[in-house]
This record gives sequence, C-alpha cells and structure tokens, in this order.
Amino acid sequence: MSARMTDAVELNNTLIAEKEKLSTAAYIEKVAREQLGLVKPGEVPYIPSR
Repeated sequence: MSARMTDAVELNNTLIAEKEKLSTAAYIEKVAREQLGLVKPGEVPYIPSR
C-alpha cells in the first residue's frame, strides 16, 4: 500500500471513531449542558457570576 493510501485509511479510521464518540448519548448530553446551558426537567440551573 502506498503511503498516501495508508494515510487515508488512518484518517478514515480516526474519523469513524470520532463520529461514534460524538453520537453517544453521554456526549450529546454533555454538549447540551455545557455549550447550550440546557438542564433536565426538575433541575435548577446554576449560572456562576463573572
């Protein structure tokens, strides 16, 4: 296999692993909480003062 093909296969495998990680419920919840400020029903949001 050529070096270019090997690099492409490695990149493809890396992207597949990243896609699987980003699709998990735990990661989606983390992003929703940290970046979007969402909370579950019944939870009290905490917003630190700056």
